[in-house]
Amino acid sequence: MTGFEHVTPVDGRRDIRYGAAVYGSFLVASVVGAAFEAGADARSLTASAFVSMLVFWLAHVWSEVVGEHVSAGTRFHARVIPVIARREWPLVEAAAVPTALLALAWAGLWSRETGAALALGSAILQITGWGVVAGFRSGASPLSTVILGVGQGILGVLLLVLESLIH
Repeated sequence: MTGFEHVTPVDGRRDIRYGAAVYGSFLVASVVGAAFEAGADARSLTASAFVSMLVFWLAHVWSEVVGEHVSAGTRFHARVIPVIARREWPLVEAAAVPTALLALAWAGLWSRETGAALALGSAILQITGWGVVAGFRSGASPLSTVILGVGQGILGVLLLVLESLIH
C-alpha cells in the first residue's frame, strides 16, 4: 500500500458515515438551542445552523484527513480528501430539515419560537429515526427496534440538556 487506500470504500455502505448523520442532528440541535437562547432572530438562527454545519463538516474532513495520515504512516495523498469529504457529508445533510424549518420562520411562515421548536424537534426525530434504523438493520424485533429508537431519542435529549448546562 502506498497510503490511504483503506479509505476507499469496498462496498457502497462503507462510504456512508451514519454516525456523521447522527452527530450532525445533535450538532444542529445544539447550535439552534444556543443561538435561540442567545436571542438570535429567525434569519440568524437559519444562518447559524447552516454555516455552523458547513464549518463542522470542514473540521471533520480536516481531522479525518490528519487521522488517516497518522494511521497510514505514509506520505499524504490528496486524492483521499474528496473520499473523506463525501464520507462526512451526512453531517451537513442532517441539518437540511432543521435549517429549512428555520428558514420558513425567517420567511414569516411562523414565529422564531415555532421555527426553533420545529428545528429542535426534527433533529431529535432524526436521532430517534436512526435508532429505529439501527434496530431494524440489526434484525431486532419490532418492539426492540422501537425501544432502541426511543432510547436514542432520549439519549439525544439528555446530551442536549447536558450540553446546554455547560454552556
